[in-house]
Amino acid sequence: MKKKQIILGAAAAVCAAALTVTVCCSRYRRPSVHRFRVGIAVYQADDPYLQSLTDQIMQALQSKNQNGTEILYDFFDASGSAYQQNNQLHTMMQQEYDVILWNPVTPTNVMGILEEAESRSIPVILFNREPAETDIEAQAHVWYVGTDAQEAGTIQGNMLIQAWQVGNADRNQDGGVDYLLIEGEQAHADVINRTDAFLRTASASLSLHQLQVLSANWSRTTACKELENLPEETIRQAEAVICSNDSMALGVYDFYTKQQWELPILIGINGIPEMRNAIDSGQLYGTVDLNVTAQAEQIAKLVEAIAEDNSAELEQRIFYLPQYPYTKH
Repeated sequence: MKKKQIILGAAAAVCAAALTVTVCCSRYRRPSVHRFRVGIAVYQADDPYLQSLTDQIMQALQSKNQNGTEILYDFFDASGSAYQQNNQLHTMMQQEYDVILWNPVTPTNVMGILEEAESRSIPVILFNREPAETDIEAQAHVWYVGTDAQEAGTIQGNMLIQAWQVGNADRNQDGGVDYLLIEGEQAHADVINRTDAFLRTASASLSLHQLQVLSANWSRTTACKELENLPEETIRQAEAVICSNDSMALGVYDFYTKQQWELPILIGINGIPEMRNAIDSGQLYGTVDLNVTAQAEQIAKLVEAIAEDNSAELEQRIFYLPQYPYTKH
């Protein structure tokens, strides 16, 4: 009897030890994590607007790290080179990234990459620099997130109308608006759509007299240099300067400040912090705020839906986010 008790006691001890090990292991066992790799390819990392947008995208992606999914991302800067960006995209596909976020150097030449990504079952979310709608819809797993370029031009036109009506902008008292137009890349779809919409809107209420059209390739420095090449008489005649982005508008501001000349009505597009600060201080008139927070959140929602295979969130292919005028008035 005594021997039986000893055996039973030993068995109980073994069971207790096993239970202890099981509890101990479960306490320190980490839940399984689904790691989801995102490649972010941008055309020019030092562009102030892209800096603002990609910072917001990365913050939005980090906020989606929940429910057992860890979103990891790598950043690729093409420095304005289509050749370099294509190499980066091929590398991402060879390394089997789960999704690619692509801000293309050449929006008119995206089909080859999109077809290859589709063949490898890698979804692509294009953003900011919009390709043709047919290019987006030609593949099953491609989306675009951005803003409507024509809407931005319309907002600019309405801002000029408002500025002309409330201020003493008609310097030569001829009843018309003498203006300079500073555009980004020549033949770029966003430039064309913004300019057309601006002219259509503003000319419906104002008499417009275009002094000069300059192309400054989205660059602050180039915009300033382009103005330096114009006759002083032309620049002093300008009652408004309309720019396709904020960086070029700030280049115009730099030029006028250097010359110590009175600034005309100056309107940009983007809503980058430096431009907003200059508007808040009364130095510049206004810009079109492209709402980077909303764009970034939509991109992150698509990434999350792809990671979770949530087809309902992926049915819409093109997303234009709200944008709005930003002025001090």
